[in-house]
Amino acid sequence: MSLLTYRSDIDGLRAIAVLSVLIYHLNPTLLPGGFLGVDIFFVISGYLISLILFKEIATHSFHVCSFYARRIRRLFPALALVIVFTLIFGFYALFPAEYKQLAKHASASIVFLFNLVVMNEAGYFDIVSEAKPLLHLWSLSVEEQFYLIWPLFLLLCHRFRISISIFISTSIVFSFGCSLYLAQHDIDILFFHPLARFWELMFGALLAYWHYNQKSNASEWRLALPWAHQLISTFSLLTIIISLFLIDGNMPHPGPGGVVLIVATTLFIGCGEKSFGNRLLSARLLVWIGLISYPLYLWHWPILSYIRIMEGGTPSVAVLWVAAALSIILAGLTYSVIERPIRACGQSGLQIVCLVSIMGVLLIISQGLVISNGLPNRSSLQYAKDAETQMIREPQQDQSCLALFPDGNAPIYCRMNKADGPMIAVIGDSHAHVLYPGVAELGSKSGLGALLLANSGCPPFLGTTTGRNASEDAQCVDSIETILSTVVNISQVKWVVIASRGPIYITGKGFGVAEKDVSIQPIKVYEYQEERRKFAPEQAFMYGLVNTVRRLQSGAKHVSYFLEVPELGVTPSNCIGRPLAISKDTRCEVAYSEYSARMLQYRSIIKAVKLQSPQLNIIDPEPIFCSGATCIGILDRFLLYADDDHLSVNGSKIVAPLILQSFNLQSKPVQ
Repeated sequence: MSLLTYRSDIDGLRAIAVLSVLIYHLNPTLLPGGFLGVDIFFVISGYLISLILFKEIATHSFHVCSFYARRIRRLFPALALVIVFTLIFGFYALFPAEYKQLAKHASASIVFLFNLVVMNEAGYFDIVSEAKPLLHLWSLSVEEQFYLIWPLFLLLCHRFRISISIFISTSIVFSFGCSLYLAQHDIDILFFHPLARFWELMFGALLAYWHYNQKSNASEWRLALPWAHQLISTFSLLTIIISLFLIDGNMPHPGPGGVVLIVATTLFIGCGEKSFGNRLLSARLLVWIGLISYPLYLWHWPILSYIRIMEGGTPSVAVLWVAAALSIILAGLTYSVIERPIRACGQSGLQIVCLVSIMGVLLIISQGLVISNGLPNRSSLQYAKDAETQMIREPQQDQSCLALFPDGNAPIYCRMNKADGPMIAVIGDSHAHVLYPGVAELGSKSGLGALLLANSGCPPFLGTTTGRNASEDAQCVDSIETILSTVVNISQVKWVVIASRGPIYITGKGFGVAEKDVSIQPIKVYEYQEERRKFAPEQAFMYGLVNTVRRLQSGAKHVSYFLEVPELGVTPSNCIGRPLAISKDTRCEVAYSEYSARMLQYRSIIKAVKLQSPQLNIIDPEPIFCSGATCIGILDRFLLYADDDHLSVNGSKIVAPLILQSFNLQSKPVQ
């Protein structure tokens, strides 16, 4: 068996990978581990590219320019087509802020740095992944970053006679160690970080080096023990399929399941195409899907994303499956009409120049869209221009507040105005952040200053934490102490209002269509870690809030707690309607029965806190938002929300009088 012969079973494995991703993106419950198809792609890519590199470097036929020219011919044609489609469709379907972000993503994808951009966007308040039509291109960036450095390292190993097997093995250990480190210290960027992913490509490279040394693409044990490759091939294929069904996104990554999948994929490729399991994947239909797997991967996510955007996140099952079928058709056409003819033409300098020029033009156009802030004056969006501005967040920090923290340990949300007189402090999480504009504006009219100190996903509940690992636990605890000690020590602060989400900290689950995939670690007690299991999340919530109120009251502060506003469960764009919406459904409300059921346990906890802290004021915004059978998200054509659960600036201004009234600072009733 020659080293670089075409292997139909690998195309069949590509088909399994891309279909897994497609099914997962259609409905994660159908295939919980479908996202691992990307990991399978990484192993395949590392194997095939490394085989070529080993041969070319050993025979002194490797040329850097030739290598990257082949990558350009392979990647650019289909990628350029999909980016053009995505930008054109986004011109008609997206609001300015969304279109600006899409253009930013397109720019980063063109230069294969998109995973780094997504890493910086990751976090609690980031928009849902389904609203990012190019999000899937992060994996392409990881691959190309690997290919940028991998040939150079191989050349160095060859030049200085460094053992390639030792280098690859060391690289696997280092990259896997980076994954474990990020899992404990910065879980938001773990999924996209190149150093946390290179070990998967390196597994393929290690197998490629083994096969290269054998001058065969079937491992030695296959040749020595005829029965072994049949058993390993079959067992590896079964392991891959079972992993796709049993592993889900809630399991740790990298975890035992993911490692098993990578090892099984490597063993499967290593068995050779004549093994039993490998022959199963050489079926004609699977091979064809494998051949179109790259354009299918490119097409499927933008189509599904735009369908969900236009339908407010709730397209019918039939529409989603039609979209999936359309992506397969477009992938087949892309492969037949664009990819194959370009490959048949052979490699030429003119061809490479044309492809690079096309991507260069797209980069310029994308950057222009970013600079223009997403073309806000498009005629198709004039009807929503005023409302769309309400979906833009206020700044997180300002210099006057940051000056309070010369050591640089300011909370994520830190703003202050008028510090030379009595002040109202707004503390909490991101829900406190969105309250601040209204409190600051209304307070200034009464000669009061305002201070915002808040964190994202970490309410200032003393003695508790909401971290996903030990590092985040400690960061949350430190930030809580920073906020409370700062507020207590500022003598101008006379009044403190606490604002936070409630049910999500107790149940760990988001609400509605907009947060159907949101899952966080519930709040837990931090002070008594050895007895943590004795505290249910609702007990931890009450314990922490009572401690916080007592700490503030002991500092002679008047304290109010602002009850969570109704969660809409849909994005505000549903309220004003999208220009290309299919159903034209502009519902902007949540049933009161759903809202009350969601808030029942949370509100009972607040009542219990009130019993333990009688001087605590409870601010209830429900009458403003709810009447009869529904709770609304739009009032007199003004959006009350910036997203599915955070208030807009208008919403903040409407509820601000309630806050001042709770401290007897304004007697005028809210209309």
